[in-house]
Amino acid sequence: MIHHRTYLAVLLISAVTSAVATPLAGLLAKRLGAMDLPTPRKIHRIPMPRLGGVAIFLGFCLPLGCLYLVDNSVSSYFRNFEKLTASLVFGAVLMLGLGIYDDCRGVNAVKKFLVQILIASLLYLLGFRIDAFTDPFGERDIQLGLMGFPITIIWIVGVTNSINLLDGIDGLVAGVTLIISASLAVINTLTGSALLALLNLSLVGACLGFLPSNKHPAKIFLGDSGSLTIGLILSCIGIISLFKTGTSSVADTPIFTVPLILFGLPLFDTARVMVLRLLAGVSIFQADKEHVHHRLLDLGLSQKQTAWTLYFIASSFGLLSIFLAQLQLGHQVKLSVLFGFVSFGSFLVWRLGLKSSIKRD
Repeated sequence: MIHHRTYLAVLLISAVTSAVATPLAGLLAKRLGAMDLPTPRKIHRIPMPRLGGVAIFLGFCLPLGCLYLVDNSVSSYFRNFEKLTASLVFGAVLMLGLGIYDDCRGVNAVKKFLVQILIASLLYLLGFRIDAFTDPFGERDIQLGLMGFPITIIWIVGVTNSINLLDGIDGLVAGVTLIISASLAVINTLTGSALLALLNLSLVGACLGFLPSNKHPAKIFLGDSGSLTIGLILSCIGIISLFKTGTSSVADTPIFTVPLILFGLPLFDTARVMVLRLLAGVSIFQADKEHVHHRLLDLGLSQKQTAWTLYFIASSFGLLSIFLAQLQLGHQVKLSVLFGFVSFGSFLVWRLGLKSSIKRD
């Protein structure tokens, strides 16, 4: 019962903090000139404040700090991992700073990418590292050795940027993040990891408090301060939740397909767009209107309909990940392979249907 009350308190404090901080972040954005101006590629038609990441960050951190004000089994367990939590918050501060600077002044995409790699490398040194994969066909883990470093960097930077690139319509990233974090919270609760449940519930609450001001028609945008910070936090929680790592508080982790499925929507969207840019012979950093939300808007869906469609897809991936994480490894493999075939087939059908629609228009 203590667990449930503490979890609920963390969720509520996070949501209230984020909700209160959101209009203040909007005022700060206007004062600093961190406004998102309309362009032909963008959907909005009026300047919008874009420091929503400040509200998300405060909503995430404050309830974790409040755990030091209570004394129960959950808070005591949480304090056992204070170094790991402090490292996560430190990394989030650095990414938030990068995002705020980009929102206010603008940063070259290549330079921003290099700074992200530096932050990810620092987090690797602080303990957020992928050391091994669960072997689906044997009893021993697949040790990564020196390959653990580049794989960790690819995961952190990849997830961070996939969340950033998904931020194209009102409420999309906040809603998808809420779904992914809630799914992780369920997985962690079922595996008995109070630390990870608390981290995820803090992020869920932060998104809940921010979403009413960010849903269509939005009053404030996440900005890079928000999408980059959210992406970093999600990637780090994902490492200690779903991968074999020396800092993990989870005894049994699922096979690597589970995190790929859970983060499937942003990762697939980013991978698809990068491939299209490479095939077109343009820089992978060049902005375009090829993201999945752009394609759905091209089909005639409204912003609300597009957001809810992608919420449904993210929720389906989340439920599947929760289900897979509870199965024995052999069943995880079989269902993951089946999911891969179904997803690939669905993508082909969607692409053919989209091409036919465009030709008719």
